[in-house]
Amino acid sequence: MHIEYALPEGKLDPVEAANFVREYVADIFSIGNIHSPTLWTRSTPPDVRITMGGPNAGFTSLAAALDYLQTHPKETVWVMNWDAPSRPLDRQINENLVLLVLAGPDYKTERAPLAWLGYPNSKAVANFEVKKGEPPRLVQAWTAAIEEAAAKANRRDSEIGYLIHDAGNVHQDSSARLGALAQTLTVQLPEFDILKQSFNLTAVLGETGAGTALTNVALGIAYAHHFGKPVLVAGTSDLLAPVALVVAPPAVVRPIQPGKPWFRARSGNHAYLPWWGLRHDAREYYQGFSQ
Repeated sequence: MHIEYALPEGKLDPVEAANFVREYVADIFSIGNIHSPTLWTRSTPPDVRITMGGPNAGFTSLAAALDYLQTHPKETVWVMNWDAPSRPLDRQINENLVLLVLAGPDYKTERAPLAWLGYPNSKAVANFEVKKGEPPRLVQAWTAAIEEAAAKANRRDSEIGYLIHDAGNVHQDSSARLGALAQTLTVQLPEFDILKQSFNLTAVLGETGAGTALTNVALGIAYAHHFGKPVLVAGTSDLLAPVALVVAPPAVVRPIQPGKPWFRARSGNHAYLPWWGLRHDAREYYQGFSQ
């Protein structure tokens, strides 16, 4: 079992955190317990890799997870990020933990995919030149990052139909973050309406720290799954190295049906159940859930 986990820089000891996760997961799934052989396939403890950082740390963990699947195509990998920036306050809306369970290309899931993930792509502003008649270097970096991110998802940048980002609205860099991204999309996608076709996570929840990147990726998966359009997930927090990732929709899109029940709205317990791809043998489809 391989786990890539992004955690906030300077708030936890990475070795201690890795040991805790390794022991906790092994205990929950009784890994190595001869009396529970159906709960595990290998007796070895989970291989836990920790990435310490800020809002973009989850992208680093995700890239490492995708690299792992490239060399282990018949396996799965867990990718996680967590932060609680308002500690010691608890139960705050900017406290997030996200877990993505990704399958390699040769792993037989017996399920339809929720969506397809491209690799995160980052470009350093320092690698671009200031030239008369050219946009600012940050815009040039965004343009290159978005083009490559789309290509890595086997899509054209012109196909992008929605944006999920973390520019926020009260951070001291919010204007610079959003301004450069908006300028980029105005040129790159002339018909794109950033006011109607985007979601600004941190403007709603506040700064979410190391819990940011994969939260936005999860939202991108949901949008692509239900609306059938490629989603650009933009990491704006580092003005010297923007990050772009494109989520591509599955072959079969499942539009939201407002008049029918939403499974996760039934109770608090249902809200936290994992959202798997729909089983091939499923007799019916519950919105937002599959056994």
